[in-house]
Amino acid sequence: MHPRNPYDGPLDFVNLGEAYEPLKMHLKLDPSSGRASIDFKDEEAQRRLTEAIMLRDFDIRLNIPENRLCPPVPNRMNYVLWIQDIVHAHQTQQSRHIRGIDIGTGANVIYPFIACKLEPSWEFFATELDDESYASACKNVASNSLKDRIHVRKASQDGLILFVLDEVSGNFEFTMCNPPFYGSAEEIAQSAEQKELPPNAACTGADIEMIYPDGGEAGFVCKMVAESEKFQTRCKWYTSMLGKMSSVPTVVKCLRERSISNYAITEFVQGQTRRWAVAWSYTDNHLPDSIARIPSIPNKHALYPYMPPKNTLIQTFPGATTAQLHDTFQHVLEPMAGVSAVRAPSTENGDMPHFLVEAQENTWSRSARRNHKRQGQPPRDAVEPVVDTAPADSNSPGLTCSCRVYDGAASDGQPTAAGVEFLWVYGKDRRLFEGFVGHVSRKIVAALRI
Repeated sequence: MHPRNPYDGPLDFVNLGEAYEPLKMHLKLDPSSGRASIDFKDEEAQRRLTEAIMLRDFDIRLNIPENRLCPPVPNRMNYVLWIQDIVHAHQTQQSRHIRGIDIGTGANVIYPFIACKLEPSWEFFATELDDESYASACKNVASNSLKDRIHVRKASQDGLILFVLDEVSGNFEFTMCNPPFYGSAEEIAQSAEQKELPPNAACTGADIEMIYPDGGEAGFVCKMVAESEKFQTRCKWYTSMLGKMSSVPTVVKCLRERSISNYAITEFVQGQTRRWAVAWSYTDNHLPDSIARIPSIPNKHALYPYMPPKNTLIQTFPGATTAQLHDTFQHVLEPMAGVSAVRAPSTENGDMPHFLVEAQENTWSRSARRNHKRQGQPPRDAVEPVVDTAPADSNSPGLTCSCRVYDGAASDGQPTAAGVEFLWVYGKDRRLFEGFVGHVSRKIVAALRI
């Protein structure tokens, strides 16, 4: 579950019934907990529950068709919050206008509704292939007075999945997608037979929402990957949720075959439901590991070989105090030629300030200095002392790295060493980032003599 997901505990069904009268008739006492609940195998009860949550928590009045998917809001919230993390990771202005694409928005437009309520500056183009779902989506958007922010577009069977990027000018920040899980009706039946326990809730999805005949969800997302090569940076982050863990390796292999190394994988857990999501980008912007990798995934996990390379590197320095480490880190940076460092202010909770470091190329290694001297170039000037204000905008630095000194506060009674967290923010060459981290770490060790 995403840490900001408000649905981190049992739902208050009585409160939801008070907020939405049609839910009341479906409430019953749960003998195991003594609290009110619903029968999750009752399709109508599920629809009324989703309508109640959307009305109470988002002021959205949904009309959910009886023969189409009824999306559970708590599970969908995890995906929206992850997208929010991705956007905010590189967003310097919180009010900046953001445009996203929801692929296969369904009859209920659930992702754009939630996202637009959380983010007043976001705008969506929501696509839908099915005629009935498209008509329902248009009505739901119009009845909630959001036609100026959510534009429902009709997809075609033979057209591009990413057709919005062909038809609409300008750039987009992200795509969202919850593709059909299965490749055939037979696969649905086989999946049900393989489950040890019956499902806890009724499945309300129509065949067009459940089946993609060209390989199920993995085939659908791989088609997205292939199409994204045409549009590249027109969209900063292409993303999709996946319902089967076995689909993740297939999608990652598809990315690697196209030399797309800037990607992310996460996992959503809501109750007994587990989902995964994959994102990829043609930009040189990189996400922190907290967003781009499943936290604390063991090396024996089936998905471990498919995790993206780490963008967050941590170096600890046992024996050093936080203040010593901060001063030493700053002194190590100051004489480095061709490197600029901007110091951000301390946070309200007393954390040490972080540094935003930029460099056009490797100027710090011995081989770089030898090559520079061999070419007969004049010595590079050392960088000016670390400043407290951001420098003027520059064109595409070779490396942008956020560096944060953190303390060795006790964790579960066990003190940890102070260290420096290096986050690769921008750049094409991973070796440049890793080389910078290694050089700075060695210099700190030498200066501290630890």
